Amino acid sequence: MCGLECALKFKKYQDEKEFDKETRRMKKARSENDVGLWAKKAQAMFNCFIRLRDAHLGCISCDKPSNWVGQWAAGHYRTVGAHPELRFDEDNAHKQCNRDCNGMKSGNIVEYRIRLVIKIGEPKVLQLESDDRPPVRYRLEDYKQIWAHYKAKVEELKTKNKFKVLAE
Repeated sequence: MCGLECALKFKKYQDEKEFDKETRRMKKARSENDVGLWAKKAQAMFNCFIRLRDAHLGCISCDKPSNWVGQWAAGHYRTVGAHPELRFDEDNAHKQCNRDCNGMKSGNIVEYRIRLVIKIGEPKVLQLESDDRPPVRYRLEDYKQIWAHYKAKVEELKTKNKFKVLAE
């Protein structure tokens, strides 16, 4: 019943299947060496760490308490666009309400600074505000190391918080 036409369709199906497999393999290989992807992964892990580190605190820029049910962000005091060297500086990023302060109020920077001085001290804030840092150019390996570093810190915080919740 099945003839040449069926065999050609089957061969085409096999070729497409092989092509799909090769495409997936190439995408995976490319993703392992994709600097942009690793930059996003490192930033996401860093942001997760900041939100967990500050979980017990409210918004750095306003009066929203820690139990506010909206979405939280890891807001940078000095913007990443203007100061990429501070992208992964833990003193430069703090938990912030996402839509209001981080979004609509562009960081609510005046209040952010006032509360940041209280939180980390004026000398550290002045250090963040100084422009005498050398430029930073992150490479693929840097992003991979940053991601691994903050992944470990996130896991540590999750474990600590789990025990803290159980003890209460």
